Amino acid sequence: MRNQFEFFGIQSPLRRELTSQFLKEYGFPHEDQVVETITELWNMNERELQNAALQVIDMRKRKFHQEDIKLIEQITIEKSWWDTVDHIASNHAGHYFSLYPEQLFIADRWIESDNFWLQRSAILYQLKYKHNTDVERLFTYIRKVSESNEFFIQKAIGWSLRQYSKYNPEAVRDFVESNPLSNLSKREALKALNRISLS
Repeated sequence: MRNQFEFFGIQSPLRRELTSQFLKEYGFPHEDQVVETITELWNMNERELQNAALQVIDMRKRKFHQEDIKLIEQITIEKSWWDTVDHIASNHAGHYFSLYPEQLFIADRWIESDNFWLQRSAILYQLKYKHNTDVERLFTYIRKVSESNEFFIQKAIGWSLRQYSKYNPEAVRDFVESNPLSNLSKREALKALNRISLS
């Protein structure tokens, strides 16, 4: 974590267990308090509390409202690091856009943003879509940022392509061969395909 955050020092399995026990004992926040609860947890110093906030969202995401994209974007750009951003993108943003595809113009805005965490989120939100991946949108987003020197963008490009290669290997191979990508992105993108060819 590069000493970016304060910690209580609670390991993730215990933190998840404690959060679950707390919510079971005291009850899940009422609907009109849940965003406030998540925001308060996010504003606290210790990183375990941001992860507790994500756990609350995990439990609520089936009930996402259209306006919840504001919260998703807020916690993506505040106290940003890969541990929270990747979870938010692949779980919360991904599920949100599957519920409200008419809001995808927001992901279009993210990829054009100067904030590389929003760009990373735009690339990764389809990570769990499998055969339902909008491949043209994914490839378009990647082309828009393919010249970025930012490690977290290059890594996200490779990760998203590697994941999609499990469902459409030829499309990914063709894309990698026909588009200028960083060596890191190419290497990550082809990992699963190379393992198959070596086996």
